[in-house]
Amino acid sequence: MNWRALFKPSAKFSILSLLVIGIVVGVVGYFATQQTLHATSSDAFCMSCHSNHSLRDEVMASAHGNGRAGVTVQCQDCHLPHNPVKYLVKKIIVSKDLYGFLTIDGFNTQAWLDENRKEQADHALKYFRSNDSDNCQHCHTRIYTNQPESMKTIAKKMHEMNFKKEEDKRKTCVDCHKGVAHVYPKG
Repeated sequence: MNWRALFKPSAKFSILSLLVIGIVVGVVGYFATQQTLHATSSDAFCMSCHSNHSLRDEVMASAHGNGRAGVTVQCQDCHLPHNPVKYLVKKIIVSKDLYGFLTIDGFNTQAWLDENRKEQADHALKYFRSNDSDNCQHCHTRIYTNQPESMKTIAKKMHEMNFKKEEDKRKTCVDCHKGVAHVYPKG
């Protein structure tokens, strides 16, 4: 292969036509990627691998699935970042989970979930702690300031005291609110 030929103008196509073809391919690729990312972030996609687990029922039984405001939290709301770049990086990282689904014997069973729940929960807690529970704070925006009237007085005080601490000494959401959407194993 002659590498110089890659950098020479084409003898068959004009620069303009090559530019147009490049733009069309780029735009189609971008939208195809967006649609794929969106489809693989849906609850339906998540439940295709977790269909025999109690995870969806746990969320629906919690405040996140049966909230007073009528909002049902989707898997991606908690498990994927809301920042576009971090979202893409996380999607690339978790793509390995498909390999696990295909190779772990009995993965899509409640018995596997029960046996591995502590390890999986600790992995999720580590993720939330690493980003200061960013996914929680994406929806719960008024935790520290301008708190809603419906929040209990003790909760307001606890959040205010936590906010007054230096950033590196503050607790993050999951330090106090473990097991909010999924059962957190004892022990």
